[in-house]
Amino acid sequence: MRIVSLASGSSGNCTVIVSEHTRLLIDAGLSRRRIIQRLEKILGLLPRIDAILVTHEHSDHISGVGQAARALQCPIYVSEGTAPFVEHMLMGREMVLTFRPGQGFHVRDLFIEPFRIPHDAAEPCGFVIEEESLFAHFNKRIAVATDLGTVTEGIRKRLLACDLVMLESNHDIEMLVNGWYPEDLKQRILSDVGHLSNDVAGQTFRYLAERGRLRTAVLMHLSKNNNYPKLALETVQEYLKGTDVTVAVAPRDRMSALFTV
Repeated sequence: MRIVSLASGSSGNCTVIVSEHTRLLIDAGLSRRRIIQRLEKILGLLPRIDAILVTHEHSDHISGVGQAARALQCPIYVSEGTAPFVEHMLMGREMVLTFRPGQGFHVRDLFIEPFRIPHDAAEPCGFVIEEESLFAHFNKRIAVATDLGTVTEGIRKRLLACDLVMLESNHDIEMLVNGWYPEDLKQRILSDVGHLSNDVAGQTFRYLAERGRLRTAVLMHLSKNNNYPKLALETVQEYLKGTDVTVAVAPRDRMSALFTV
């Protein structure tokens, strides 16, 4: 699989995942124009996308979902609990397919396992995505888990079998606590249904590196006001000292590097 974040932050989120036979978008929180422009840089003119998977209904994840689905002529996959909150972004001409967290489904040669994450949304989900081969032991797995306030034991167990994990590293706690945000917003971000700090991301990646098959850690959804890419990278790298895990940061407003598993 090849993976590129087209953008990751409060101003818009979208990730493209390409396997031998399948092309997915995770979220569509950018305009149709920006999504297609960035896809064309990777996939060429008139890019084919097989599906858009929606994590949750916040605008930075779905603001372009209807327009993108119509332009790319692909279905939208959304959880049953999230679907009613996405309808206002649609025109009724899109194909919308619903799923239940914990129940896997296929999109061509990719097996998608949606799982619940703790966030202040209707039914927010992360995804484990597996590229199936003839030999199950060699199946490649990645996970996308952003916008979550805590990493539960159940989530850690799901991530253990993944080669690459794209995990939120939203804020530096000291920057947030001492920053200019109103107190109620600070408490929301710090809550169990808010966003992950650099330290929690680092601790989680260390757990996965020691017990699982993690090889690449991608830091997602960095705050513009309460984090710096260099700070997030250095914090997580410190937790991963002595491991073979490669750490990278997905930029907030531009494309990331290309990751391959």
